Amino acid sequence: MDFRAVERKWQNRWAEAKVFEANINKKKKKFFITIPFPYMNGSPHVGHTFTFSRGDVYARFKRMQGYNVLFPQAFHATGEPILGTIERLQQNDQTQIETFKLFGATDEDLENFVKNGPEFVAKYWMQKWIENFKMMGFSIDWRRSFVTAITPAYNKFIAWQYNTLRKKHYVVQGTHPVVWCPHDQSPTGDHDRLVGEGESPIEFVILKFRLENGDVIPCATLRPETIYGVTNIWIDPDITYFKAKVNGEIWYISKDAVEKLKDQLRKIEVVDRISGEKLIGEYVENPATKVKVPILPAYFVDPKTGTGIVMSVPAHAPYDWIGLRELQLHPERATKYNVPEGVVKNLHPISIIDVDGFGENPAVDISEKMKIESEGDIDKLDKATNELYKKEFHTGLLKSIFGKYAGQKVSDVKEKIVKDFERNGFAETMWELTGPVICRCNTPNHVKILENQWFLKFSDNKWKSLVKKNLSQMKLYPEESRIQFENTIDWLEDKACTRKTGLGTPLPWDPEWKIETLSDSTIYMAFYIIAHFLNSGKISAKQLTDEIFDLVFLNRGTVASVSKKSGINKKTLQEMRKEFTYFYPVDLRNSAKELIPNHLTFMLFHHTAIWPQKFWPKAFSVNGFVQVSGEKMAKSKGNIIPLRKLVEDYGADMVRMNIVSSNEDMNDAGWKSSNIESFTSRLDFVEYMINNIGKASRSNSSTTDIYLKSRLQTIIDLATKNYEELKFRSAITHSFYKLLNDLKWYIDRSEGVDNCNSKILKKVLSCFIKLNAPILPHIAEEFWEMLGEKEFVALAKWPESNKKLINKNVELSEQLLEKTLQDVRQIQKITGVKPIEVLIFVAPKWKFELYKHIIKNKSVAMEAMIKYSMEKIKSVDKQQLVKFIQTISKKLNELPKEFVDRKTQLKIFTEAKRFLEQQLKTKVVIEEAEKSTEEKAKQADVLKPAILLRQ
Repeated sequence: MDFRAVERKWQNRWAEAKVFEANINKKKKKFFITIPFPYMNGSPHVGHTFTFSRGDVYARFKRMQGYNVLFPQAFHATGEPILGTIERLQQNDQTQIETFKLFGATDEDLENFVKNGPEFVAKYWMQKWIENFKMMGFSIDWRRSFVTAITPAYNKFIAWQYNTLRKKHYVVQGTHPVVWCPHDQSPTGDHDRLVGEGESPIEFVILKFRLENGDVIPCATLRPETIYGVTNIWIDPDITYFKAKVNGEIWYISKDAVEKLKDQLRKIEVVDRISGEKLIGEYVENPATKVKVPILPAYFVDPKTGTGIVMSVPAHAPYDWIGLRELQLHPERATKYNVPEGVVKNLHPISIIDVDGFGENPAVDISEKMKIESEGDIDKLDKATNELYKKEFHTGLLKSIFGKYAGQKVSDVKEKIVKDFERNGFAETMWELTGPVICRCNTPNHVKILENQWFLKFSDNKWKSLVKKNLSQMKLYPEESRIQFENTIDWLEDKACTRKTGLGTPLPWDPEWKIETLSDSTIYMAFYIIAHFLNSGKISAKQLTDEIFDLVFLNRGTVASVSKKSGINKKTLQEMRKEFTYFYPVDLRNSAKELIPNHLTFMLFHHTAIWPQKFWPKAFSVNGFVQVSGEKMAKSKGNIIPLRKLVEDYGADMVRMNIVSSNEDMNDAGWKSSNIESFTSRLDFVEYMINNIGKASRSNSSTTDIYLKSRLQTIIDLATKNYEELKFRSAITHSFYKLLNDLKWYIDRSEGVDNCNSKILKKVLSCFIKLNAPILPHIAEEFWEMLGEKEFVALAKWPESNKKLINKNVELSEQLLEKTLQDVRQIQKITGVKPIEVLIFVAPKWKFELYKHIIKNKSVAMEAMIKYSMEKIKSVDKQQLVKFIQTISKKLNELPKEFVDRKTQLKIFTEAKRFLEQQLKTKVVIEEAEKSTEEKAKQADVLKPAILLRQ
């Protein structure tokens, strides 16, 4: 089959018939499914296929279940991503140029990007995305598409959203720490970052150690309580430090610290510069203990972190212990800066916290345990630091040096200790990032305390309560994601919602600010409802006002008054309102798991703020990331594959099948091209069967007919259940692999297609096509047409099982026969034996009776079971009975209650003797184990006959 030709054929037919355009249909239940819109800074690649294919599979599944499915798709241009790519092109950034060329952009396109600006770029890539999605056969209602930031009507909608939030006091102005881009002079949201999504401000404590002249050597730390265990100060001798007046005091800090502290509301004047080596050997006073400690050299000090100066607590910090040990082993590293050898030699860890599982000096213990040899063992040092910090914070008990806090947990009194330090004048705070952040403009970011910035008040407990209520009523796929949502809601604080640069909607009451990229993408699902009215030209952006959005989305005001004021006719306004009340709320939002801590949770906050409960989201589905051949995607590895290339190489349905079947729940998916052949070979078999149904001549019923009809019902139920839960890998296991295996077994048992029942064949093939149509939509349509069907399979009714046709006894019998045949072949393969005769031994009667009794009486002790067997089964050797009971008891919980009884086993093997001989191409003998003299016969089991290959 020419997959690409078939795909183009059906894509054209779907478009001509407008199959996926969803309109109000009161006779049908609606189902509204959405997927977060992608950024228009490139074209789709293999990493995008998982989330979007899953969404389309589910949309098609629900459509076949009889729902009126609305599945729209829009595109995102807000923020820095597009401007960042243009800026990198202007800088002749080869990585950016190669990336765009990988996605099909020409040199002329790149020139036009720079020449024509962000709107041109956004529309260019939007068109590429639409082309790619159509190639994939996604069942999207394209009438409702739009791109953010550069669509005037959308900007009006976002302005209405923020006016509404402000009226409810959910948008407030204040002073807060934000992730800040010094180049753009704006806060940097998660999706405006090249590096560092999810990183956020974290509060450090600056502790002021003083030189003899009173100048401050400030040390920033996350563990201020450990000041009581300081033995020395670390400074990098090769760094140039700045002598600066900070709020009236002289501080020594790194260049990076100067810039950060300026952005954190401190008055800073640089007075002088000084080499780090000039400070080595000086002494400072510990403000908590009044003990003087030396400044020593260390090259692990990072000038970009904190103040660029670190206090050393070797008893409780692995980095400090290893640094001190290295210096003591190599005293020349200190003496070259005129530090007397005895100064370093006489330093010893000072223990201040008791920790279960560790000795006097926990950092020493964990370093020895993890075999940390030097300062170069960074991974081990980081792991040891994290492990010890958590242990000491949560379970560590403070020693007597802490005075009134002695004997208490660090976690219980840390904040109180810091307050004491602040009152005593030697502690203040600064903000750092939890990890590196690089803006889309390629600039490293830091934390800035922003005054008069606009924030979403996510810290509001009443608002959080509404969100938790919404979440408690939602279905989550998988359910295990719920804890992540709950944690996010709990820790979420006020979030900056505007920035000064980039694309976006101006804040309506303060237009020098623009609403940032994660803040204008929380309720746009509602905009889908009215987008086709705007795209068709029925309404212009100029006509849109807050009153119109209030009417359509909140049912406020009257149609007559709004129509008169806006110039939009009453019928159009009524139609928009009806569409909203029909299609809303969102029934399922499908997304990657990385959006749980931001977009998905923000969506709940905004919906609960704006709408009553009946319009809150109903369900979220989250999935993992995508790897290629077991590796994380990276341009350096050459494994970022454009979606267009995948479709051109393999066909859309093979791409869909390969990616969707690779994993489920929140586990990461994997693209493996080697899987494609296994799909195509099976589809070749289906095509062959469809073309040869006419050869099936048998009309009477047989046991194998009963078996296949029974298996079909089970598979329909299991596939449907897994589809419902978005477990598509499991669904495919049943609907594709197992159903085809059962069909092949049926044909073999019938001794060829000619001897099959044509009605049953057509029924099974029809169900196979429908069960796999959501995943293989183009091939399914082609097969459907080959079966003689006239309507689209995309609109066909989803299969429903008939419980009356399920026959477990026949299923078990056929499965036993199939498993026995597989076992014989496996033995042949392992031994290399070409037998002249195959003997199959059915277990003796007493084993069946005893197995049945054990299964019914699982709770009975083994001794009692042995006693029972002795009384009931006197003809069998005692040792043999005991061995059988012991074997069964070991795997008691794994054993099935349902099994094929002895009489049926003998019957099915005897009746299938000819079949087995045809399959094995040798003589087959069926024997009752107790009547055989062969030693092998004793191994015959209730669930597994014994097999002997006779040469």
